[in-house]
Amino acid sequence: MSKKMYVQMFCMILIIGFTDQALAQQSDCVVKLPAISKEYSGGCKKGLANGKGFAKGVDSYKGQFSKGLPHGKGTYTWADGTTFKGRWVNGKRDGKGTLVYKIAGKDSVVTGYWKGNNYLGEKIALPYKIDRKYNVTRYSINKASDANNVIRIKLFKAGRYNTDIENFTLAYDNGDEYELGNMMGIQNIIFPVSVKVSYRTWNYLHTSQYDVIFEFTINEPGTWEVTIGN
Repeated sequence: MSKKMYVQMFCMILIIGFTDQALAQQSDCVVKLPAISKEYSGGCKKGLANGKGFAKGVDSYKGQFSKGLPHGKGTYTWADGTTFKGRWVNGKRDGKGTLVYKIAGKDSVVTGYWKGNNYLGEKIALPYKIDRKYNVTRYSINKASDANNVIRIKLFKAGRYNTDIENFTLAYDNGDEYELGNMMGIQNIIFPVSVKVSYRTWNYLHTSQYDVIFEFTINEPGTWEVTIGN
């Protein structure tokens, strides 16, 4: 056997060996979703599907994986032919995507946003939005917790509680108004809710007055803290 043929044969043996090793690693790579866990080919990390790959079982999925679950962009196909193409987080539809399924033999398409496999709608609603602000120097709207369904409102001037307020009014869609110390608020709210805060205040030098208007809408339930500064 010539030296050239020997080298070629040796290279073929190495290639076959590496291929067998790669296939063995693929067979040991786990996909955590039972419906697509029978066969897998693609990236693998610490024994779990990771990176780009294709998994098949009763259903199939082609796309990105992380820690054994669809995570990132990918297309999932169910046994009945229904498909979802879009973003996944920890094995669940989460983000923008397109669902295609058949009704009476015709394709029906749903495009929009999902969260934890639940369809949110064609457009995702922001947690809150500012509808109008007039003579507001700074403001903040923060969610303190997911419980209680309350909005707490604090008014500031030059970094301190504003005590130079006249003609204060608080208008809202639903709930009950309450007051606690320097804080005004609304409780027993059914979200979404639109709120309008208006009042008259003095400037920092106490030489003139001006009107303040701040309108906002909050869409998510919970306890919210709103600060308005002048």
